[in-house]
Amino acid sequence: MPLPPPDLSTREGLALYRAELAGVAKPLRWGGLTLVMLGVVLLFQTQSGWHSMADRMFGFAGIVLILFGWVLMIAGIVRRTRYHKQRMQGL
Repeated sequence: MPLPPPDLSTREGLALYRAELAGVAKPLRWGGLTLVMLGVVLLFQTQSGWHSMADRMFGFAGIVLILFGWVLMIAGIVRRTRYHKQRMQGL
């Protein structure tokens, strides 16, 4: 059953809709951010020479984590934007 468009004319309605929208695709967005942060940590470890024997492997893994994290974050943003469009149309 389609949901009606949110009531954005009152402060309470706006606050409720913002909270609802913040929960859409939250695991995708937070998971992507976590992967990006882990990738950055791996890249900084290779820069400081902590893993001199495996610099290439950790550097490559860091880059892969950063790219995959960005893909997840963008997918979450797209999903949330689509949800917002559908909800405003009442679909």
